[in-house]
Amino acid sequence: MSWSTVPAAVALWSITGEPERSVSVLEEYLPPIVNGGNAYGYFLDALRALARIGTISPAARTILRTVLESDRRMSTYRVYRAFLQDEEIRSAIDDVLTLP
Repeated sequence: MSWSTVPAAVALWSITGEPERSVSVLEEYLPPIVNGGNAYGYFLDALRALARIGTISPAARTILRTVLESDRRMSTYRVYRAFLQDEEIRSAIDDVLTLP
């Protein structure tokens, strides 16, 4: 995963107006969190980009529901910021799950 992938996917969508390729790239950032990964920054960036594009696949919807059902705090922080980051990520997931 690279920091430049998310902005590149959004740029591609902005230029072409076709979400499929961008969404498929962004959705690659979702499964690692379900599998115990902790790349929460990339995950949150991908969620924000998906919300901006306005569409997700059924598979991504399933992944995000699984993440929400987890009791795990979604944060790499171990201080009060952990609560803030977890709430921010959960809110972003909720936003994406409302997409058609």
